[in-house]
Amino acid sequence: MAAHSSTLADFAQRNRFALSDASSLPLYYQLYRLLERFIFERHLHPGDRFPAEDSIATAFDVSRPTANRATRELLDRGWLRRERGRGTFVGHASYVELALLSDELSLSAQFRGERQLLNRIVHCRTCTAPAVIAEALDLPAEAPVIEFRRLRSVDERPVLVSDAYLPASRFAGFDADHLVGGSLFATLRERFAVSVARCERWLEASELLSQEVADLLGVPLLAPILRIRGLAYAAHDDPIACMTTHVQEGVSFQATARSHPETQQRTAKTFAQTVEGEAAPLS
Repeated sequence: MAAHSSTLADFAQRNRFALSDASSLPLYYQLYRLLERFIFERHLHPGDRFPAEDSIATAFDVSRPTANRATRELLDRGWLRRERGRGTFVGHASYVELALLSDELSLSAQFRGERQLLNRIVHCRTCTAPAVIAEALDLPAEAPVIEFRRLRSVDERPVLVSDAYLPASRFAGFDADHLVGGSLFATLRERFAVSVARCERWLEASELLSQEVADLLGVPLLAPILRIRGLAYAAHDDPIACMTTHVQEGVSFQATARSHPETQQRTAKTFAQTVEGEAAPLS
């Protein structure tokens, strides 16, 4: 324990400047992020005893309640496990690794082993397409679209919130509560005979500006997130689904996407507008 405390003190000395009362993020959340990095950088290993809250409070010059809340955040997110009568220990498989940038951009196909992907439909409705969505899907202005939002969790840990828009005229009767295998693409293929040929996607490091998405992910408003915007195409470069995904911290990626230059110019222009300040869909 003494060696671990010394390591924590050294880490805190190097990173104490990162804690700021002037930040828009709560102090406990800033501390949680630093302690998460402390584990991720392998200063401690799975099964090691985690420093006591008093030691954390002293090392980072914060109050005991702040250290307690940061530790609880680590417990809630699977970085730590608590054993009654023994103490708190570093957990196993605390972070999620996804191939979100694979050709189909499909999460469901990735989870066939020990880890479990859970889907919760937040809402599904028909609405008028926002201008940027209509342009991306090659629809007339104010055309009706199906818009639905899912919370996706891995082993009960909220990982991302995914929004999708589909042309209502093409997918009449679409029911988000009955996705085939939890997959949007499998549903389009099996129930509408429309297969996804490829996807284009754009990644943006940003802060979370939606209170609903923050509540779903269990993070503060303005927390750092990775936003992924995507367009799915059927054959002959026919756009069929427009997606925006908010991925919370602690998720890593394994693969890269292949772009298709024949349509890249049109779709890149559409999504560049959202980055430069126009209203982004459900952001």
